Amino acid sequence: MSEEKFYGEVLWFDPKRGFGFIGWEKEGVKQKDMFVHFSDVTVEGFKTLYKHQKVSFGLGVNKHGTPKATNVEIMKN
Repeated sequence: MSEEKFYGEVLWFDPKRGFGFIGWEKEGVKQKDMFVHFSDVTVEGFKTLYKHQKVSFGLGVNKHGTPKATNVEIMKN
């Protein structure tokens, strides 16, 4: 079974701390900003994101049960 994908834009990402947030909508309704950790970014090499970058992602939860982005992929323009 494949994971549902959502689409959003990076609001900010701190490469030194390894996390940031993605702004996104679901069915046209703005959702709470989604936490993203560098370990969930699916790129080769140094894993970082840049402000305003378009991304796709799945939904997961961290060890505390808080929602987070998973399988984050950078969208090609």
